[in-house]
Amino acid sequence: MDPVAIKRPVQLLVEGKDPLNFFGALTGHLGLAGIQVQNYGGINELGGFLKAFVRAPGFASVTDLGVVRDAEGPAGAVEGAPPGEAEVAALRPGMERHADRAFQSLCTALRNAGLPVPARPVERSESSPSVSVLILPGDGDDGMLETLLCRTFADSPVDACIKDFFKCVERSEIPIRRPDKSRARAFLATTPDPQLSVGVAAQRGHWDFDHDAFRGVRRFLRNLVGDTPASKRPVSAEL
Repeated sequence: MDPVAIKRPVQLLVEGKDPLNFFGALTGHLGLAGIQVQNYGGINELGGFLKAFVRAPGFASVTDLGVVRDAEGPAGAVEGAPPGEAEVAALRPGMERHADRAFQSLCTALRNAGLPVPARPVERSESSPSVSVLILPGDGDDGMLETLLCRTFADSPVDACIKDFFKCVERSEIPIRRPDKSRARAFLATTPDPQLSVGVAAQRGHWDFDHDAFRGVRRFLRNLVGDTPASKRPVSAEL
């Protein structure tokens, strides 16, 4: 993926078309017109995207940069499962979860592009531009955007039906490699637009943006466009 024209001083870079549509809809819902959302493609494309991004016309006008990616395991890994022995052996001390690995990988991409690197997820770097990172689903948990989406209907009557369906599938010995993605799709099958992707579903209003599951994401976005000095912008309380 190549960067599009930089039109706003606050830039949010996200991983894929679904997050592009989701975050575009969410920033609109929150009235955060100052954020321009860009899709950097897959995580393996981020490094090249950032190097092109810092050379793009208009980059000098960027004051705030947010980067979002999933805390997803290797291809074929079961969501929520602990890393295997080989994965653990490759981690630095204290890095035993996909969320830790995702943050370190993202920081490496930022550093290689000559961009500031925040000390930890959500916190902003005291630099120009100020840089902050959000690893979904947040709070150091492993997962992805769909993990958050599933939390919006967790324990609802629809969720009980979805769980029964997956229990039936499991009895058929059919492996479900990405249960959160599958659960989110199953939920959308109950809406008037069952064929929609999760991102377009966000544009159509099928996800409850005011749900507590999105509290951390709302806080991150509002802090990204805050007008107070970076060192004083709150990260622990929703604005």
